[in-house]
Amino acid sequence: MSEGKQLIKIAGITVAVYILMKYFLPYVIPFFISYMLVHLLKPVTNLLHEKLRLKKELILSVLLAGLLIVCSLLFYMLYCVLMDQLKKIAMNFDYYYDCFCAGIDACCRVAERNFGVEMEQMRTFVYSGIEHATEQIRIYIVPGIFNYSMRYLKKAMDAALFLLMVFVAAILLMRDYDRMREHLMQYRLYQHMEHISGRMWRQGGMYLKAQAIIIGIVSILCVLGLWLLGNPYFLLLGIITGLLDALPFIGTGTVLLPVAFFLVLQGSYAKAAGYGILFLITYVAREFLEPRLIGARLGIYPFVMVVVVYAGLYLYGPSGVVLGPVTLLLILEILREYETKSDKCGNC
Repeated sequence: MSEGKQLIKIAGITVAVYILMKYFLPYVIPFFISYMLVHLLKPVTNLLHEKLRLKKELILSVLLAGLLIVCSLLFYMLYCVLMDQLKKIAMNFDYYYDCFCAGIDACCRVAERNFGVEMEQMRTFVYSGIEHATEQIRIYIVPGIFNYSMRYLKKAMDAALFLLMVFVAAILLMRDYDRMREHLMQYRLYQHMEHISGRMWRQGGMYLKAQAIIIGIVSILCVLGLWLLGNPYFLLLGIITGLLDALPFIGTGTVLLPVAFFLVLQGSYAKAAGYGILFLITYVAREFLEPRLIGARLGIYPFVMVVVVYAGLYLYGPSGVVLGPVTLLLILEILREYETKSDKCGNC
């Protein structure tokens, strides 16, 4: 195949995969999740079916109900702790605002001393910006939260309907899974799809597992580090910092370094050093884990993975952290399947 035709083929597959992921996936995501649940729980379901002689769909229903109860309890416990810390932030808002103003004054004094900028002039400029932002929040955001409360209720109802659809689809799929697969295997297109999905499952599973491990380790380090530093919001801030670390060009430094800088302005040099050390620990942890858990296993350079995640964020939004790499893997696997088919045809 000529180089021009190869480029056209790659471009066509890329556009087709993008359209599939962007516009088609949202409509089938409940059934895709149902398929993944059935695929994951099928070995356990088959084992219990052989021992207990119960219907597979009944066993899967019990397993899914147990999984939902456990996840709901964990979410409720986490929610209670986070809400408690958010209440503390609201109750101590005046104190934090005074500390913020003190930090602004310290920055203005440093600027006046080193750059000759008048302190009062700078303070007036900064505080006018803060007052404008506060006014915008009071006028637009707070009423918006109240006015859209019914929309949030609708979102909650949509989420409940989504879970119900996943639950029902998984049970129905488990009942007919073997017969459906046996029937579909007669079609060559499905055979190619199964080859691609099988490799995608292994590769994508490794990527998601690796990302979950890295985010979990970084989040745990942040939570433990903030707890040791005496931060009263160690859980809330630690989880947010750990999640931000998954985004390219952001990382834990987005939270930890400004806090360290603010503590330096307050004269708390020991705590500032603690936040700086925590940033270095989390940075080194990701730099050590990422190439070993992601790039090496997927056969993709870490730089390419960062580019793909960034492009995914631009094309898909926040879900692009996952959908970006999945899109790349799907394109690569389709090309591999196409080349395998061409080689077989050439040998015939």
